[in-house]
Amino acid sequence: MRLTHGDRVLFPESGLTKADVFAYYREVAPLLVPVLEDRPIAVQQWPSGIDAPGFFRHSLSGMPAWLPTLRVRHVDKTLRHVNVTGEEPLLWLANQSALTLHMWLSRAPQLSRPDFLAMDLDPGDGGWPDVVAAALALRELLEQQGLESHPKTSGKRGLHVLVPLAPGHTYARVRAHANALAKELEHQLGTRATTVREVRARHGRLYLDAGQNARGKTVVAPYSLRAREPATFSAPLRWSEVTPKLDPSRFNLRTLRKRLDAVGDLFSPALKRGQRLPG
Repeated sequence: MRLTHGDRVLFPESGLTKADVFAYYREVAPLLVPVLEDRPIAVQQWPSGIDAPGFFRHSLSGMPAWLPTLRVRHVDKTLRHVNVTGEEPLLWLANQSALTLHMWLSRAPQLSRPDFLAMDLDPGDGGWPDVVAAALALRELLEQQGLESHPKTSGKRGLHVLVPLAPGHTYARVRAHANALAKELEHQLGTRATTVREVRARHGRLYLDAGQNARGKTVVAPYSLRAREPATFSAPLRWSEVTPKLDPSRFNLRTLRKRLDAVGDLFSPALKRGQRLPG
């Protein structure tokens, strides 16, 4: 894959270029490809850098004939999604300035059968400490149900918690379970958290978002970059790292190698052990 316009600055504050993004995705490909393979993805592109308008797309224009794709039926149309089956499709996306990769929670050919349950903890006025409180309460709830979970930073201010699932679950089943978890957390956390979607109606509380658990919905992929200085990425975490002292911005393009040297691929276990939801 040949990089074009590699000197184009995509992160103005830190001076990071398209070549830097290309090199990042080349380095992270062995970790990211096993996560994304056979999943429909949507992407956010910033061809003129993150200070200019970006684009959210399910299907990209100009896809070459060699690029693996998945034909996916949506509510009102069928779209071709890039299928990241190896390094080359991932680097093609990087060459399109696709900084952020959003993945489905299911893989082809079983697109109606999710292999993850996802919870998105979106901070309010309480910031990161409220995120940590909600995450630890969620982990405890899941452990009471005999379920292991895997936290990762969103790459911005929040946290995602993913629960690997064994084959056979429906989206309806997973969504119902996720909604029940969110309601229980809302009860436990009182004034600190809410399941109310409308921002103004949250009154500064953390948002417990179970909405990604539906066909066609997406979650930011682990190791995906975000359009945020200093080129942060969605970092898989050990649960022991989920503390108020953690600064999510420390996980960024320039610190990736040091992070991987220190802890390895923390997300790979989530691909190996599916679990049955209780009940």
